[in-house]
Amino acid sequence: MPWARVPLRRGTDRVQAWLTLVLVMTMLFAAPWTAWWAARTTYRDVERAVAWERQHRLPATATLVEDASVQDGHGWSATGTVPVRSRWTGPDGTIGSGEVSAPAGARAGSTVPIWLDDHGQVVPQPAPRSAVADATLAAVLAGGAVVTGLGGVRRIVIWRLDRRRLRSWEAEWLVVGPQWTRR
Repeated sequence: MPWARVPLRRGTDRVQAWLTLVLVMTMLFAAPWTAWWAARTTYRDVERAVAWERQHRLPATATLVEDASVQDGHGWSATGTVPVRSRWTGPDGTIGSGEVSAPAGARAGSTVPIWLDDHGQVVPQPAPRSAVADATLAAVLAGGAVVTGLGGVRRIVIWRLDRRRLRSWEAEWLVVGPQWTRR
């Protein structure tokens, strides 16, 4: 403990003990608070983004105008999805047309699910998000950053204190050393 009176303890030892105590106490208060703040902020922002996407990204159905070709221009069989001309009805009732991704081999007249923005343009499907998972990750990273930062500060200060102790021991040995040797 930093307040213990030990006759062999040097000033640098007391500084190190007090530093460790102060940084541990700071860590115990700052890390949970920072983690809570990061989690709360991240949760609120993700929920706001999901609400915006729900309001501005709408599911729709596109009807294929032509067959989804199963061969590319080189005669190879395509797998997965291919771009195909199609038509759809926008959120405001207007008819839109353009290319959408459809399963290879789909026939003209079949339907595929798409997502539209407020203007009726095809947009990618919104990515699934979990506000709880994102907030948990933010809390862990923020708390870990505080602990790592304070640990780094402690390590740097102790490194400097060790250098000072070594210089002090070397100076003392220059005085005491010749008395122990017979040269």
